[in-house]
Amino acid sequence: MATNDFTIRQAIWPDDRELLRQVREPVFVKEQGVPESMEWDDDDIIAYHLLALNNHQQPIGTARLLGNGQIGRMAVLSEWRNRGIGTALLLELMQQADRVGQDRLFLHAQTTAESFYAKFGFIAKGEVFYEADIPHRKMIFSFTNQPREDELTLATLGEDDELFQMNRVEDHQIHATSMVRQAKRYLCLFSYDLDPAVYDTESFHDAVKQLAMRSKFSRIRIVVQDNSRIVQQGHRLVDLAQRLPSVIEIRKPSDEHLDIEENFLLVDDCGYLYKQQASNVRGTARYNNRHFVSRLQTLFDEAWEYGVPDRELSRLHL
Repeated sequence: MATNDFTIRQAIWPDDRELLRQVREPVFVKEQGVPESMEWDDDDIIAYHLLALNNHQQPIGTARLLGNGQIGRMAVLSEWRNRGIGTALLLELMQQADRVGQDRLFLHAQTTAESFYAKFGFIAKGEVFYEADIPHRKMIFSFTNQPREDELTLATLGEDDELFQMNRVEDHQIHATSMVRQAKRYLCLFSYDLDPAVYDTESFHDAVKQLAMRSKFSRIRIVVQDNSRIVQQGHRLVDLAQRLPSVIEIRKPSDEHLDIEENFLLVDDCGYLYKQQASNVRGTARYNNRHFVSRLQTLFDEAWEYGVPDRELSRLHL
């Protein structure tokens, strides 16, 4: 399963104009019928542009940010949609705006994309209007009074099929917390060392605690391959497991499962976070993929069945 099939970089005008054209014209001019004279404007010269590229360095997505805070020209080639590229482009533009001190962003969203932008805190304002005969609404984002990144709900568990690429620790933090917050009953976590940068955060701890207390049927199972760092430094989830032993269980796997390189989190039989290797920060997240979750669940259940309770962690005083 590919975990890094695209990259995002800044595009320099006019050096990268041809690469931008290879996305914008197929999407806007050919697919949506926008007149070519409207597609290219003087703002391109002064805009901050982004390009999404596949592993062959071919352009697959674009976006731009203007000095007045307007986001636009968000486009992804049709065959590359629903893989998290639009999300990655938007988040990168928002981070760039924050870096340069812009405190307010706006965009003209096609009405079919309003729900996408709303996930990130954009609020629709005013009536529907038309650009190139396509219905739009203005949407505004303010960096003040926004929820923390780890409070964002980027997709709906059990409904949204979009594949999210996770290339930074922050991506793992956001999706792990967002997904567990929506969990109704089950959480399974197979981890090398309970990655503290992701799973030993206040927000993730709170999400797991909420799940544990949500229902008498809640069940949280954790398999840890190497507990040495936890024994030395402690961990919020271990502390929580000690206080809620009837809901949260931690096991260490048998020797047969110590060499498994895959690390993953599974939620309610439909959502997952996945890394092919524990040491690699790159991974994927999906909020609704029961087939892949079933495959990982089989692996987890086998490790759980042959594992044993981690007595070192159960005795650990934190």
